[in-house]
Amino acid sequence: MTDVKRPVLRWHGGKWRLAPWVIRHFPPHRIYVEPFGGAGSVLLRKPRAYAEVYNDLDGDVVTLFRVLRDEAQAARLIELLKLTPFSRDEFLAAYEPTEDPVERARRLVARCFMAHGTTARRVNQTGFRAKAYRQNQTGAQDFSTHPDTLEAVVERLRGVCIENRPAVQVIEHQDGPDTLHYCDPPYVHQTRTASRGSANDRAYAVEMNDDDHVALLDCLKGCQGHVVLSGYPCALYDDALPGWTRVERAALADGARKRTEVLWINPRATEALAGGSGAQMPLPMVGGAA
Repeated sequence: MTDVKRPVLRWHGGKWRLAPWVIRHFPPHRIYVEPFGGAGSVLLRKPRAYAEVYNDLDGDVVTLFRVLRDEAQAARLIELLKLTPFSRDEFLAAYEPTEDPVERARRLVARCFMAHGTTARRVNQTGFRAKAYRQNQTGAQDFSTHPDTLEAVVERLRGVCIENRPAVQVIEHQDGPDTLHYCDPPYVHQTRTASRGSANDRAYAVEMNDDDHVALLDCLKGCQGHVVLSGYPCALYDDALPGWTRVERAALADGARKRTEVLWINPRATEALAGGSGAQMPLPMVGGAA
């Protein structure tokens, strides 16, 4: 693991707590690719690879990661976050667009830490996280300690290539025998518990319909490299990926709702894990016995 001690953002579908479990299912690799990077929690917690690629279509989060990759801009962002009051007015102002990259990054962090839940996109306004009576720390306390943790993120991101392209394009461009693609796309709509059209159902800046998921699966099935795919239990994935290893574990989604997280692992990655140090092998396969 790395020196990064907490997630960069409170992010819908983020894998910070699940990251150690996910990483245990990674085979040895030289190139690491996250086509649906989001808050980058798995990337930030995994050991560094020779080459690493972070990608997302959400311009706000990509701007944040680009700012954190620039020493001067990162220092300015950390300074501004320390000076940002935890207030309702500041929270509402953070939804306004800006062309300045550092300020755009600051507003994203402010929205994510000051909002109820993890769905604070600029087009998806939520309530202010003002409640003072909490079992652990308050929202204001949580936000106040965050800037000092970003220096470790800046260090971890050195050497990471940051992209803002369609995921399939990045996968095809970076694929090779030594590549590991960790894919954590938006959850398939049928697997979500949120009501269709609700704030949680609109949590992603860039959504995927079933046809998009099918296109992604077709791309992943053609990869030369290793593939680990995240999602909720899903017949669409199971039916499309016969012979892939399938592992699952209990998890807590937003609001501490109990869900089951699943990893689908392609045959090449399964073979690499079986021949290496993967103590969890053998694993159950989709459409077959363990």
